[in-house]
Amino acid sequence: MIAKGKSISHGTAALEYDLAKEINGEVAATEIHRHELFGCTGEEMVQEMKPYFVDFPNVKNNCLRFEVSPSVEESAGMTDADWAKLGNDFMQRMGLMNHQYIIVKHSGTEKNRRQAHLHILANRVSLSGELYKDNWIGKRATEAANGIARERNLVQSKDIGKANREEIKQAMDGILARMQEFDLAGFSRELEKQGFRVREARASTGKLNGYYVTSRSGTEYKASEIGKGYTLAHIEKTQKKLKYNSISRNYGNTLKPKDGGLHL
Repeated sequence: MIAKGKSISHGTAALEYDLAKEINGEVAATEIHRHELFGCTGEEMVQEMKPYFVDFPNVKNNCLRFEVSPSVEESAGMTDADWAKLGNDFMQRMGLMNHQYIIVKHSGTEKNRRQAHLHILANRVSLSGELYKDNWIGKRATEAANGIARERNLVQSKDIGKANREEIKQAMDGILARMQEFDLAGFSRELEKQGFRVREARASTGKLNGYYVTSRSGTEYKASEIGKGYTLAHIEKTQKKLKYNSISRNYGNTLKPKDGGLHL
């Protein structure tokens, strides 16, 4: 299970997005639970939070936003009651049960229609008037998710990331071994055929600086996170090595690398 968290200033826009989420024209958002909020729209609910902001006029980021995502396999049989319990368990671990908040479930993402997850928007100021400290909030959200994962015997975020990167690496290796020579466009097309998406990283001048790969579960990784040998600076060398190893396995030990080529 993965969780992300941050403090934001645009609570109304974030909540309106959460409540109105659609995927390919179909409704993807379901309100799961709310605490001390009564409005019908995102704007109305954030208006209910504003009286608590008065004592903190210099605080710009007055809302907290979280995303909680179990794996596709773990969430497959979950009911709305299960999702509500998960969201409230998370809020309790974050120390936010005495805050106004709303939990909305999205049934999937544009990248993965099966990746259901929660969005939570909370007032940063508690019902009793204390300002919630937002330092290291992303790290604390991860720790809260990992605590729930341990308690429920779910997959922890670090294990999901490791599995995602290994899955991408295996797909890359297979494609590189089959290529005659490295070509990023062709490489990207082959990865996309297997359910991975490649995004180029370019400077303002248009120069290609690197690339990112999105896993089947929807998490994006820099090429360097897959391995040094998969960065733009090294991937051609990796491709030649994998190609040579593949041919060697097919033809025994009769091939020897020489002057950058393969010789019988």
